[in-house]
Amino acid sequence: MFLTKKFFNNIIIYNAFILILFLISASVFAEEMDHSQHGNDHDMSKHGGHDTSTSAMHIHHEHGSGGFMFEYKFMSMNMKGLLDGTDSINSNSISAARTGSMTPAPGFDYRMSPTKMTMNMHMLMAMYGINEKTSIMGMLHYLDNEMDMVMHMQMANGMPMGDMFGSMETSGIGDTRFDVMYQASHQLTTSLGLSLPTGSIDEKITMTMSGTNFSTGAPMPTVINGPMQAPYSMQLGSGTYDLIPAITYNRNMGLWGIGSQATYTLRLGENDNKYTLGNQLEITAWGTYSVHPNLTLSGRINVFDWGKIDGQSPDINPMLSPAADPDATGGTRVDLLFGVSGHINKYHMLSLEVGAPIHQDLNGPQLKTDALYAVSYQYIYGG
Repeated sequence: MFLTKKFFNNIIIYNAFILILFLISASVFAEEMDHSQHGNDHDMSKHGGHDTSTSAMHIHHEHGSGGFMFEYKFMSMNMKGLLDGTDSINSNSISAARTGSMTPAPGFDYRMSPTKMTMNMHMLMAMYGINEKTSIMGMLHYLDNEMDMVMHMQMANGMPMGDMFGSMETSGIGDTRFDVMYQASHQLTTSLGLSLPTGSIDEKITMTMSGTNFSTGAPMPTVINGPMQAPYSMQLGSGTYDLIPAITYNRNMGLWGIGSQATYTLRLGENDNKYTLGNQLEITAWGTYSVHPNLTLSGRINVFDWGKIDGQSPDINPMLSPAADPDATGGTRVDLLFGVSGHINKYHMLSLEVGAPIHQDLNGPQLKTDALYAVSYQYIYGG
């Protein structure tokens, strides 16, 4: 068909770029209209020299010479159910297993399937203003991942025997990132980041699965899978050096603020396990309103597009589950998020953001995202 899913994905990304250009144009027009009043404007979304554009993502901006910021952020993403493209599918349509075999039952692509996953991330960030135009930033990450699995057991004649359930977990230090930011104008900031492969790509898991026989109601023999290499999404890092350029536009007009940011993650080379995660494009646009000098509400739309894994780890069996299949990676997701940021005083700020996807098109079968949460604390000094 002429109107393919890829076509619609490109339309979504194109429209996101158009939205960003519209926001920039609208704010420049507003700036010209308000130019004579700028001396009397009070920017309610900036206190202590810090920009509260959004609650959950870090927006690149200047901190002024000697300015310093520290941030702790907790982010969580919950996934449940499977998508292939934009269509929901059942795990028993793609996976089945038979006792004593480590390969899928005949007629199925996978031995087992994920049912849900929780990805939690703790981030520590520090930023320092070298001068009025240039700032540097460093970020450390700690990840905690849990994935639930189901294995649909079959008898030799292909009849269902029962379902077995288990879970896998990985946790540890993720990749480390450093950025240099340059304030090109009062509203425009550019940055260049480098992600270092400090997160493990050799995480192992052991998964114990148990279930009940459909016919007899008796427990089925426990199945222990592992120790084995964890699937790609359960690993803690990319295993590659990644280059991350970004451009940010932010405009405040009294009680209101608008902005946009585009970020691209370019994977440099192949990791030691013979694969490369897909490149990523993230585009976000937001609006804010200050309901009080110390309280700001925000809303934003976020477009996230990421490519398939290139290559394959020799230690990850792609027939184990879709999470272990490089071809079942990549896609496009559009999220709608709302947040609130509050200043305790000019040095301390707390933020909360919650959201959910409004569109997902995945190179499936993949787990679909259900909800996104983030909470952060910031300490801002000087600048």
